Amino acid sequence: MQHPSEHPTVLIADDEPAIVDLLADFLEDQGFNIERAYDGASALRIIRRTHPDLVIADVMMPHLDGYGLVREMENGSDGIPVILMSAAVTSRRQDVSFIAKPFDLDTMLDLITHNLNLNRSR
Repeated sequence: MQHPSEHPTVLIADDEPAIVDLLADFLEDQGFNIERAYDGASALRIIRRTHPDLVIADVMMPHLDGYGLVREMENGSDGIPVILMSAAVTSRRQDVSFIAKPFDLDTMLDLITHNLNLNRSR
């Protein structure tokens, strides 16, 4: 699969370490660089420090939920694409991609690649 840059960096933020580890291992095998966060506040600090190419975040996280993270990112995140994960997906925003948990890893990879390509073409 073609990725928009050679080794894009993806931040995975979820309060369930098993999900973070599963996604991180899979995406590292696909050639992505990975940053990990286990709550929304930590994710925001990492975003401000490293400016990842894409953020994958759970909707329900402690300290700052996924929607709050997106709102905070709107203040200086340079249009980083976001994929929100939730067991109950309801698309409340047009500018964010959503995926339902549990998800298929290949479907997630397609969504990541689509978002990175879309962001690159802007």
